[in-house]
Amino acid sequence: MMTAINEDNLFGIIIKGSLGLLTVLTLAGYALFSAKTGMGILAGGIVAIINFLWMRNVLQRILGLLPARPGQYAQIRFVARISVTGFCLYLILVSGWFSLAGLLVGLSVVVANIIALSIYGAVRAGG
Repeated sequence: MMTAINEDNLFGIIIKGSLGLLTVLTLAGYALFSAKTGMGILAGGIVAIINFLWMRNVLQRILGLLPARPGQYAQIRFVARISVTGFCLYLILVSGWFSLAGLLVGLSVVVANIIALSIYGAVRAGG
């Protein structure tokens, strides 16, 4: 029995699908290429998923709590998120433990999952 995808469970499906895709790609990277590639995919996927969760959290706070200055609040959180993400990626790249190609594949996990869900939704709707 399949779970229907709707607005209430869409976020959970994106996260679960991204984690599943990350697992498959990480294992494929280890098996088909090298440990550095598998580690790069894993690191990139973790960064992408955490970034996605953080972005959702900020948007929920803006829409739910209505801070005094939502524009400024969003800008500060955006700069903080991008700065922390950039710093983490810098540390990953200079460590030498991760493959750049694997990192790029891992960073694409959430986007690939959203595209797949969009295509699924369009096909299911008959579009």
